[in-house]
Amino acid sequence: MSGTQFGLLTVFDHNANDWKTYKSRLTQWFVANDITGESDKSGTKRRAILLSALTESTYKLASDLALPKELDQVPYDEVLKLLDEHFTPKRLGFGERSKFYAASQNPGETFVQWAARLRGLTAHCGFKDIEEALRDRFVMGMLAGPERDKLFVQDLQELTFAKAVELAETLRCARAGSSTSQQDRLFKINQDSAKVSKASERCSVCGRSNHSASKCRFANYKCNKCNTKGHLKKMCQKVNYVEASNSGGEVGEDDGKLFNISSRHGEPMVEKVTVLGLPIQFEVDSGASVTLVSDVSFRKWFPDVPLSPTIGYRLPIYTKLTI
Repeated sequence: MSGTQFGLLTVFDHNANDWKTYKSRLTQWFVANDITGESDKSGTKRRAILLSALTESTYKLASDLALPKELDQVPYDEVLKLLDEHFTPKRLGFGERSKFYAASQNPGETFVQWAARLRGLTAHCGFKDIEEALRDRFVMGMLAGPERDKLFVQDLQELTFAKAVELAETLRCARAGSSTSQQDRLFKINQDSAKVSKASERCSVCGRSNHSASKCRFANYKCNKCNTKGHLKKMCQKVNYVEASNSGGEVGEDDGKLFNISSRHGEPMVEKVTVLGLPIQFEVDSGASVTLVSDVSFRKWFPDVPLSPTIGYRLPIYTKLTI
């Protein structure tokens, strides 16, 4: 054997490691490093490697098992036999089968993992038809769900253990993909609904859709149409009604956008408005911020209504004069 060693040989602690698994790894390590029965006919080298890989407590146990002989004087094959007899528990067929039939898939365990764990439980069961036993327990021990329901309706003559595992895993992957697609669609629908909802929200104060009425900067403005605070003229819901007010302010200030209206045949555009209970026909002047009546009309319709002073009001006209 050359000076180079292949593989990693760890220590064996009987309190933490499985002897059967460690023995198999030790054998493979010997093979990788060309240590065979031919190259080590006496077994001295293999015994020395095995004993040096035991932890202190395991070495003490092996020494006790070898009494009255000294452990380092026991041949390699006999050391293996001592450890096999001590660490390999006796298996009862019905006890092993009981564990096998009581096994079931754990939450979070994939179908492939469940199948592998189940196969490991058959090692000492002594089944005559191990594949049939695996298939039956795999299906019956599955977690409740569409995959289990699908396998339950399969033909026993055609369904093998391998096909059952493959079908269950295929259904799981398909369902996972469908669930992801559905979540993506729901997310998109929710986004679209949010956009529509946001677009449909319109401020009741100014009419814009980029904020709510509670955050509108015109919330304390007075409407030039109904003289009420809380909305601008273009959002006013009161029509054909004029209410007198003595509150101050500058007449002529507008609070909304400009719109154009026109008469199709050139005739005056009129609208009947109720003023102090009297229906009066007015001619529409879209460029005026206030409505004026002549002295003659005022005396005709409102002879008993006292005039209020216009202190605090300014009325600019198109000639740039102020009334």
